[in-house]
Amino acid sequence: MMRIVMLSMGAFVWLVTEVLPIGLLTDMAAGLHVSPGRIGLLVTGYAWLVALTAIPLTLLTSGLDRRTLMAVLLGLAGVMDVACAFVSHYALMAVMRVALALGHGIFWSTIAGVAVRLAPHMPVARATAWAFTGVAVGFAGGIPMASAIGQWLGWRAAFVVCGIAALAVMGGVLALLPALPSQRRHLDIPALLRQPVLRYIAVLTTVVVSAHFTAYTYIIPLLSAIPHAPEQLVPLLLLVYGVVGIGGNWLGGRLPWSAGRTIGMALVALMFSHVLLVGSGWVPWLAWVDMAAWGIIAALINLGPQSYAIALAPHQREAACSFCVTGFNSGIGVGALCGGVVLSGAGPYAVLACSAGLAGVALLVLRAGRHYGS
Repeated sequence: MMRIVMLSMGAFVWLVTEVLPIGLLTDMAAGLHVSPGRIGLLVTGYAWLVALTAIPLTLLTSGLDRRTLMAVLLGLAGVMDVACAFVSHYALMAVMRVALALGHGIFWSTIAGVAVRLAPHMPVARATAWAFTGVAVGFAGGIPMASAIGQWLGWRAAFVVCGIAALAVMGGVLALLPALPSQRRHLDIPALLRQPVLRYIAVLTTVVVSAHFTAYTYIIPLLSAIPHAPEQLVPLLLLVYGVVGIGGNWLGGRLPWSAGRTIGMALVALMFSHVLLVGSGWVPWLAWVDMAAWGIIAALINLGPQSYAIALAPHQREAACSFCVTGFNSGIGVGALCGGVVLSGAGPYAVLACSAGLAGVALLVLRAGRHYGS
């Protein structure tokens, strides 16, 4: 179990590394003498780059021992995070974020398959849930902690702490994980792209994640505009979302249903949660119920596509997960774009309607792929 916990700690580090600029946005903009929007590009551009490179880079590294690969990727995160703390020019920061994005896609494409190999007698969904617990913990505590460090000691200190944590986890991976020789050395990218099941995994994941991130990306303005949550309560609402999400991650690994059914239930629940948020405009306490429910839903959406990908292509785990990672990061970008356009043009209620509509489309895509597996 300690081996999978170490993977989970790696997931925590990579999640915080990806979104670190969000919690430090204003201070980084001042420190690098650029607008906050350009700092935001360090996150959105990162996501799009991961979407473009996850599949080819995962296949390119398919011949490497997985223990060695995980250690190298954590070392990359550690070195780049520490180096970012000493950058004084935006262009150099962008280059380092590009390097991190290249490693990011490989890490997330590999982690689920490694977890399954480390716990062969554990159900796939449960092994994946344990590995992805770091994501839920990162959203609940890692990002607020990094933001707090940034406020107390400066944004550069937050990058140093994250980098040191990554290097410490790298040491744990080298110490605890056994050798994990590659199980497949020769992968044909054009052949994989021709496989309908892999294309389906990418499309489904994109639409599912888009439905979530269309609203979640703008959760702060939504909470401010609909239930009119006071500014001092918004962090507490987000804390409820994150803490309950940890429980949702635990729950996701123990549900008695297939991964496909779990995704379907999460999409229906997402639409219902938007109804709760709309209702909080008249009954403010419903906002707390909504954030708790949404935390569980988000955990299932984070976990479900990876488990479903492995279930649909059990003999091509890493290839399937790389298509899933591509879809996931595409979904983040598409969702953020859709939500931003709708929020600017039609307001917060329209954002929730757009998110619910995309969830409905995702249900149709899920239903259309029933013949690939449950």
